[in-house]
Amino acid sequence: MAFSHSVRFELDSPDGIAEWAAIIPGDGLVHLGEQKEPYTISMMHQLRCLDILREELVRERDDSEGPSTLSRHCLNYMKQMVMCRGDIELEPFQYPNHKDPIDMEGIYECRDWSAVYTEVEKNQVEFGKWLEQRA
Repeated sequence: MAFSHSVRFELDSPDGIAEWAAIIPGDGLVHLGEQKEPYTISMMHQLRCLDILREELVRERDDSEGPSTLSRHCLNYMKQMVMCRGDIELEPFQYPNHKDPIDMEGIYECRDWSAVYTEVEKNQVEFGKWLEQRA
């Protein structure tokens, strides 16, 4: 995957907000076992936290009002995920006073996240059918 600056997922435009909302299928939950216990996939939790942090960045608030409890949770959670699963790929570094933009065109080998989405969506359909049978 080539990383590049994206025009999608803007912080506060209607299209960007809709894209952030659509990045997590359904509620991001999967239901497992006989009793269909709910779980969240770590990737979905991380994406939801990024959206919560995005909301916090653009939220209007009084000077006396601090970050929400949920955004504090998300920042701590994301820090722990980066520390736990940190990527050690070398990236170009540039001092702030350098005049040329940083080359964001690096090539990275990524996991197939589409497989995660496929399985989450499949599980959600199966859970919906399970709920219908119980009704």
